[in-house]
Amino acid sequence: MSSTARSLPRYLPPLLVLALVLAIPGRAHAVQAGGSLSLFPTNWGILPVGELIDVVVTANNTSTDTPAMVAPADGVAPVPAQLTGPITVKLACTDPLCNNQVSGKLAFVPVGPSGCVDKAAQVNSCSAAGPNAVTIDLKANGITIPPNGSVDLATIRLQVVNNDNISQLGLMAFTQPGALRACSSHVPNVCADCDASGCTTLVFGQRIITCPHACPERIIFRGGPQDPDFFEFHSLLIPGAPLDPPNQPFELHLSNQFFQEIFSVPQVVPVNGLNFVKQGDGTWTFRNDAARDNGGIAFIKISQRDGPGLAYKIDIQAFDPALEARATVPTMTVKFSIGPEDFETTNDWIQKQNGWLLNLP
Repeated sequence: MSSTARSLPRYLPPLLVLALVLAIPGRAHAVQAGGSLSLFPTNWGILPVGELIDVVVTANNTSTDTPAMVAPADGVAPVPAQLTGPITVKLACTDPLCNNQVSGKLAFVPVGPSGCVDKAAQVNSCSAAGPNAVTIDLKANGITIPPNGSVDLATIRLQVVNNDNISQLGLMAFTQPGALRACSSHVPNVCADCDASGCTTLVFGQRIITCPHACPERIIFRGGPQDPDFFEFHSLLIPGAPLDPPNQPFELHLSNQFFQEIFSVPQVVPVNGLNFVKQGDGTWTFRNDAARDNGGIAFIKISQRDGPGLAYKIDIQAFDPALEARATVPTMTVKFSIGPEDFETTNDWIQKQNGWLLNLP
């Protein structure tokens, strides 16, 4: 048996040529513009009145180009992006989208001729935009952010004006729509436009200083409503002004990580004729023996510490019948106030068979 070799004809009809071209896998090119703004406060908490906070505003670029085969895909490549201004930083936000702000809590503090503590060369100025916002103005051509890179745009300065009745407030930075542009490195004039934003949180109150020695914080479950559960707390603290316990009401609050109240004892001093008693220079004690059976604060001792600076040690003992039922998650916040001074700390407690234990570091 013999075989005959055959070859393709030298001439192919035009429609067949077109079909063969369409059958060859082609390269698909796409570009995506992506990025964010980061807010890095030099101090985020716990913030007393008068505290100055410098916030670094950084632009991050996650834009990519996609030189992809139809099958198989061959990956993406980071590309530079161009960011144009202005950048707006909203202050004192009370919700994730910053639809609501609290006035009179934070204030912008301009520094130097530009108003910025520090800035990139492509930034013109930092200025207040009403009572609750700051504008970072970029030059006309904006600023180039390298592929998969970041650029510090500016550092702005804020001051805590008032921290009454607040525990946390947010800051939110955002660009104008389409302010971030990334272009394809393969196809001319193919670009994508997007915006960028970012948020952070500030925590308010006075600072609680960790103990120089072991400070056992305890919650002990005592068995039932007839035997209120026991709470004990110790710490060092630095107020904004000297304390005057006999003439200042004292409040105590315990809550969990979901901001659910575990117990609250407002305005306990003076109570039922009981008040702080001075015992030597810079030491006051409060005692309420009935609290062991009825609930409430049983004992407080406030002692001014020796040495430079204004510091006090505080010891608290309290009883509450609902502790066992409500203290069910490890992350808990202790908050107390002495007159206008607020003190707050959040920690992960260790669960024990009959309660919880915390050793402040």
